[in-house]
Amino acid sequence: MEQPDPTVRLKLPEQDLPHLTLGAAQPKKLEQWVESLPIMNMGETARQLYKFIQELNRLQIDSKLRFQLLEVVRPSILQVSESLQKHYLNQSLVLPEKARRVASLAQALQGHLANGYKLVAVRGIRKIKDKAVRRAVAIAVHRAVTALGDTLLRCYQLYLPSPSNLWLELHQLFLLAQQHGISGIAVLDGEVESSIESAYARCLLLATAKPNQLRQQELAGIYKAAFAWAPLIEISTASDEDDLFVFDLQADRPPIYRTHASQASQSWRYIDSSRLVEAIAGWLAASDESTLIVPKSLDERLLNHLQQVWGALTERAFKRMPESGEVELCFGLVGVHYFLSNKVAFETIVARGSLSMLRSEDESNPFLANIKKSTKQKQQNADPWATAYQSHYADEAIEMNVKTGGQRKETPLPVSYHCQKVNVSPGGYCLSWQGNTPSLMRTGELLALRDCPDSDWSVAVVRWVTQLPNYGARFGVELLAPGGRPVAARALRKLGVDSDYMRGVILSELAATGQPATLLLPTVGFNEGMKVELLEGEELRRVQLLRSIQSVSGFNQYPFKDLATPAPINPSEEDDALDFIWSSL
Repeated sequence: MEQPDPTVRLKLPEQDLPHLTLGAAQPKKLEQWVESLPIMNMGETARQLYKFIQELNRLQIDSKLRFQLLEVVRPSILQVSESLQKHYLNQSLVLPEKARRVASLAQALQGHLANGYKLVAVRGIRKIKDKAVRRAVAIAVHRAVTALGDTLLRCYQLYLPSPSNLWLELHQLFLLAQQHGISGIAVLDGEVESSIESAYARCLLLATAKPNQLRQQELAGIYKAAFAWAPLIEISTASDEDDLFVFDLQADRPPIYRTHASQASQSWRYIDSSRLVEAIAGWLAASDESTLIVPKSLDERLLNHLQQVWGALTERAFKRMPESGEVELCFGLVGVHYFLSNKVAFETIVARGSLSMLRSEDESNPFLANIKKSTKQKQQNADPWATAYQSHYADEAIEMNVKTGGQRKETPLPVSYHCQKVNVSPGGYCLSWQGNTPSLMRTGELLALRDCPDSDWSVAVVRWVTQLPNYGARFGVELLAPGGRPVAARALRKLGVDSDYMRGVILSELAATGQPATLLLPTVGFNEGMKVELLEGEELRRVQLLRSIQSVSGFNQYPFKDLATPAPINPSEEDDALDFIWSSL
């Protein structure tokens, strides 16, 4: 039976170069050239590899030799691409010019690598019945899909649109492998063995994980785990009631929800992710009994997100309406706390509250009051005579660097920003940002915003971010509450020292939705069931955290119940408070 034409809609570079200007066209000599690259000078190494891979794709040689040369140079290209990540990951959303160019270089390196392997695959198809050629073609398609997958991951990590034709190339490579019966052949890549279908499926999984709602490290973790998870999804030509996503092999588009698709054609494929969702649910219920491979980098919150997006269609709760105008906003728990406190520094809030409590306990004994405070801090900065002397230096705090003796730089105060509204709904905003973005503008981050300087702050969370070429960045925020009360919170421990005070925000009860009052706290230092001491103004209260209702990268949200107010310190405790100074007298 005549094979269908596998080259349809695969874009290939033209071979118009008779010889190379660097490197070598013999595998052994190329190995020597690769070993001689100045790996300590990453810029020069990247430059030479970039030029070489471009020339190799244009070189007039047979497919067997091309494949051998690609296999020699590929590890170095992957190593350089990984090394370049530090220049563009974990930075602001809108990258500086240098970082943007480095990211473009990494994309170009792997794009040219994919082109080289596509050449091998398409030229080798003519001799696919040959066992050695069949194996080489399978490896080449797998390498090309992997390179395009790495490119896709980088786009999602930078919240950028995927390059033109990337999805069409992925679809066509998969179709090529299916047509010639090689999509299931196992290919060893480093220490991991997988098939072309698995390499392709992890691209589909990444695209359907709502990547604009995830952070860079989370996307990398999903991409890594998806190799092991890929066999749990099924790609079929016929629609089934369990199919959640659909895609067109002849279109340059990622998968979409089946309910959002138009009338299907023969080139459409359907994704059934029900087995994977069941496996994730089983792992969340009893991880010790589950056979699902879950990297340590994927926490329970992220797995819950994946279970939701791969398990059911989530529709927007409110209709969006276009709206223009400016909003003021601040980012992060530190920034939100600062502006909700009317720009009072957190240290000042804690100090005022502590002094107020000390005065109420014993205003007539500043020495004892200071000792009580020091005992609770377990002698941190303990100085029983600190309040005995009053001078014009009393309110001046000078921090010194212990190692150098120099004056420590003051921590910069949080700042607010302004951006434009694109559309609004009762549940949140879509906002537009021009120019450089702050580092805290990222998914899962807490923020506060208001329409004008005289209005109150509303508390919200960043749900998704994206970049639009020539239009800056856009991000969606979900409103959590129309306001918030800043508090200082510390974890109370049965054994050992209580934690230091940390920032927290109380959100009032939302009667309309049935949500009780909740407490926003840092992701580290607090857990459900923990008893927490809250300092609000000059009032002290104790609460117990209930099961978290929201856990995102920037904060945790806990309902809580009030506990009995702590009793005043009794005389015996005052004696204990003095014990630690006897040896120092």
